[in-house]
Amino acid sequence: MSKVTLEASFASEVAMDAKMQGSAWQNAVTYPLELVNVKNENWTEEKIKNVGSTLHEKGNVRLLWNREALYVGVAMEDSDVFNDGTADQTHLYTMGDTIEVFVKPENQNYYWELYGTPNRLRTVFFYPGRGRLFVPSVTHCSVDITIDVWIDGTLNDWQKRDRGWNLLMKIPASMLEKYGCPFTNDGNWTVFVARQNYSAYLPLKELSSCPFLPKPDFHLYENYARLKLNDPR
Repeated sequence: MSKVTLEASFASEVAMDAKMQGSAWQNAVTYPLELVNVKNENWTEEKIKNVGSTLHEKGNVRLLWNREALYVGVAMEDSDVFNDGTADQTHLYTMGDTIEVFVKPENQNYYWELYGTPNRLRTVFFYPGRGRLFVPSVTHCSVDITIDVWIDGTLNDWQKRDRGWNLLMKIPASMLEKYGCPFTNDGNWTVFVARQNYSAYLPLKELSSCPFLPKPDFHLYENYARLKLNDPR
């Protein structure tokens, strides 16, 4: 199966505003988050029926870029916006709502795993290769990304139903180019965006992604999308 392509529109300037109301965002291609199937053979028929097979809370992804950075904007429905994390550079996806962005040159072994949360925490993990997954040294890198968050509701109050939240992540080109691969189309970059959606109102934590992922393993980089940096001219 051929790789999916995600297009990033060129924008000479991008404000770090998670509402993403500027014309560049309005004109960017919108890609839906799609449900990641987590069902396994241990589930009873009752649980399968309760969880269902469709995405309960939808979201979408838009991408912008310029010579300075790649910008990933995610807008989401969310009935219960929360994250219990208290510190950057931790496994935030185990603590509540988290957006994960993976960026990898297709022809290289190395890649980044980047997190942002509704309580404005960030994590940057760098993997020299998938054969070094989860060793302590992957955390020994600078948290060079910047995020902004907008919440339509309340943070960390499950008794009040929320409507959603947005996250905007800025990934510096200087970080991506650190190991010699240019942040251009010649770099053959790939990208993957995943959402960990926790909610008191869902029957189970909900995983979704862009592009679609056939199994709940976010390190299946063979399934990441090709990143097309649209020419500014």
